[in-house]
Amino acid sequence: MGEINWGNFCGLFRGQYVPDSFTFQMGRELRELKQGKSTVVEYTQRFNELIRYSMDVNGALDEKAKMNKYRYGLR
Repeated sequence: MGEINWGNFCGLFRGQYVPDSFTFQMGRELRELKQGKSTVVEYTQRFNELIRYSMDVNGALDEKAKMNKYRYGLR
């Protein structure tokens, strides 16, 4: 197989050990995530948990999409 970088390793690992249903659920929760009554710290922690596993149709969300999602989810 040769050398593998961290990003490829993570993708292969998730593909093998993280069910698609879990990834789908995390993506749905991320799309619906709003700060609401949470503190900024609580919102940020949940955002980071969800973003780790959620994927868009082309793979991982790009940095601009992550920033926009985070910002628009705040109060």
